[in-house]
Amino acid sequence: MKIDRLLGIINLLVNNERITVGKLAETLEVSKRTIYRDINTLTAAGFPIISYSGYNGGIGVIDGFKFDKRLLSREDWEQIIVGLNAISTFAPDKNIGSLINKIAPPDIESINEHSDIIIDMTQWFDDEKMINDIRQALKTHLCINIKYHTVGAMSEREVEPYKLIFKESNWYLYAYCRLKNDFRLFKINRIGHYTLTEIFEPKREIPAPNMKFQQFLTQDEKVVEQHVCLEFDLANKELLIDKLGALNIREENGIGIIEYYTCSLENTANLVISLQDKVKVVSPQPLYDRVVSIINNMKKVYEG
Repeated sequence: MKIDRLLGIINLLVNNERITVGKLAETLEVSKRTIYRDINTLTAAGFPIISYSGYNGGIGVIDGFKFDKRLLSREDWEQIIVGLNAISTFAPDKNIGSLINKIAPPDIESINEHSDIIIDMTQWFDDEKMINDIRQALKTHLCINIKYHTVGAMSEREVEPYKLIFKESNWYLYAYCRLKNDFRLFKINRIGHYTLTEIFEPKREIPAPNMKFQQFLTQDEKVVEQHVCLEFDLANKELLIDKLGALNIREENGIGIIEYYTCSLENTANLVISLQDKVKVVSPQPLYDRVVSIINNMKKVYEG
């Protein structure tokens, strides 16, 4: 958009003593002729631009009219750049790089090098293409036909995508499910196959997704929060902190205790099994029974 480009030119001019038209065109990914037209627009609007001739020539802002370039502090810029870089890790987008070039101060490389935070939102399995395709569907209002795996079942659904959500360590698609006639959250790594289909008109009122205490949010039964208590040997404390987070872990009479709430005992049972002999279920009883049942079934698999 032209207004974005004009703002980009203004930012580059006030952050540089002088800059060439060629450099502006390269940075903003337009032709020199476009830059000249934009300069004329800014000049007509009263923005004080001056031209410098000669070997080190270019354009700049008249000295007497320069304003404070530090409208944002270095710390502000660091947070902005970290956030933009984080977005680009899961869905590479040249527009993000272009945006950084438009708004960032001259010492952008220094900010990147000295930042104490790096956020890489990619997952260990390769979901980059799916994320990019879903973002394309979001931008162009395309329906998505998905084959979705819930606990013990697989269903095919056509959905109208509205948002991508990152929660804890997982990506979710927030969409209107035409099968259930309601909004649902679909866990990205539970989508087995997908195709982009027809264009839809985004006229629906979008309710805010409820992300609290929810694991399998596309199930149709009412979500019920349940309190979980696990015990563990303190020798395994560091491993369990990495897996479950330190906030849920405490010590009591020489025994490690893990307490939290869940809406899916099945998911919690699978978590306990994945931790092998590192934890033991104290409550609730249905969770204890489910874990014992899984262990017995596993034992039968290896018998004989």
